[in-house]
Amino acid sequence: MRGPSCVRATAVTAFLTFLLLAVPAIAAAKPAPRPIAGTLSKPGYTVIALAANGAAHSVRALGSHFRLRPPARRVTLQLRAPGGTYAGPVVVGREQRGKRAILGVRAGARLGRVTLKLGRGYAKPARRLAAKWVDLERTARARKGVPIGAGNFGLVRSTHTRGGLRGDTDLDGVPDSIDVDDDGDRILDDYDRQTERNTGSGRHPRARSSLLGGTFPDGSHLSLSTNLWFGGSEVVNANGGSTDAQIAASQQSYGGLNVGWIGIDPGSGELDCGTLVYCSPEGTGRFQASNGPGGFDRATAERFPECCDADHDGLGSLTQTAPPPGAPNPFGADGGTMSLFHGASQDQLRTGDVLIEKATIGGEPIESTASIGFVFSTMPALASYSDGQGNSASFSYPLPADCGAAPCLPVRAGPDGNAVVTLTVWRPQRQRLAEEPGEGEWMDVGNLTYAVEPGGVPSVGTCPQSSYSGLSGDLVADPSFAQHAGPPTYGAYRFFDLAGDRPADPANTFSFTLNLSDCLRASGRSVTTEQPQGIIFWAFSETPSGISLANFPAQFALQP
Repeated sequence: MRGPSCVRATAVTAFLTFLLLAVPAIAAAKPAPRPIAGTLSKPGYTVIALAANGAAHSVRALGSHFRLRPPARRVTLQLRAPGGTYAGPVVVGREQRGKRAILGVRAGARLGRVTLKLGRGYAKPARRLAAKWVDLERTARARKGVPIGAGNFGLVRSTHTRGGLRGDTDLDGVPDSIDVDDDGDRILDDYDRQTERNTGSGRHPRARSSLLGGTFPDGSHLSLSTNLWFGGSEVVNANGGSTDAQIAASQQSYGGLNVGWIGIDPGSGELDCGTLVYCSPEGTGRFQASNGPGGFDRATAERFPECCDADHDGLGSLTQTAPPPGAPNPFGADGGTMSLFHGASQDQLRTGDVLIEKATIGGEPIESTASIGFVFSTMPALASYSDGQGNSASFSYPLPADCGAAPCLPVRAGPDGNAVVTLTVWRPQRQRLAEEPGEGEWMDVGNLTYAVEPGGVPSVGTCPQSSYSGLSGDLVADPSFAQHAGPPTYGAYRFFDLAGDRPADPANTFSFTLNLSDCLRASGRSVTTEQPQGIIFWAFSETPSGISLANFPAQFALQP
């Protein structure tokens, strides 16, 4: 029989044993970062705490006050305006006589009143923050204390990329996940020199998938791109005379938004759009269930997010759009891509709109951000054509492109029996940003990839290299075209446009010569007098969420 001292010794030993066993578990469970709080000078904004690795936590301010728990102990604070557009970083200090802006905020910070500099693209605390709340390692290049990327969504020249901080490659103050030009070369990321992306150089943090090549940061990732399908509408192009109202109507009827995600628990993702009309409740967005035949009918598509909101919280679930038959999902089990008919005009879907993915990784909540880089507002369009045998024409738009609504373009075969056409093309347009050159509404989009596909034959690829000749000076063949097995080229020939973005101008054209007969023979067809034959002209860029593209068709009828 044990005495009291023996009982006490046994109890102490058991308690010490419990502590020894518990210490590793206790040490592993690090306390969550303390919340950051403040009061904004304007209500309705969303505050996003963003870590260097891209992890985010966000909260929409209740009135003007906000309180959120950051995803890391050191973050920057970013703002989304009530309308959904990026409103800039919160600047907490300056150094080097205003040539550096301090953006780093530590967990637990009390910012007090934060004044929004409307129209200038940033915000700052009304009073100087206590040193213990400031992270001096998170800085950006600045002018008079204002980050150079403020007010322009990051579309700004910056040569200081080698010394860039993780999460802000070009040191412009706009984080890479939101920056529309994260390497500071003044080319929008959505079509920045695709030769680098396709070779997997890893220069662009956004590029990653087995289809697209490149590298990808740790953790979850969200990406966005836009389409403008012909879809039976009239072709519109600002250089061809289309009015702003005609362009808006086309974009609303046939514009698409691709949402790509990767690195999250399957089925866990939701999309926080704030009040953006194209993906918030009772808005204009429609879920495109399929990218195959029959998948392009906006009239029968389901409302988004209502179609895909099982918990009725107003946030639509990230839902895979079925790929074309036989096409694999390049994102793997932890990712996918969703296509929406956005139904938005150029005033409702804009460069700089910020969407937030809310998901889990290993059961733990995580958020990721992405911004709209650019929006295809018009299609590429034929400015003129000539077959060298007496048939030629110039065009203005809108122009119905279906043979049932307008005459097909007549062509005659040359002495060798081939119908050959020289095509002069206007580039598609996007809206001009505030600090870009020019005074008009529109910019001609440069740096795109182009290809011609035999119309009406799905998934056969584009015209072979032998079909092309006489590329104008701004065009160059893609030397690695055979490596691109996905749509729209399916490993067939394609070429790059080396011209950059510039204000829309009818004089901005490029041209090439297409052996129409050779192109159609590759798909088992030929130009005949009995049946008009069509082509589809693609303008596209490859992004992590798929293909951002615009297109137009043309029909040709052989004359005897």
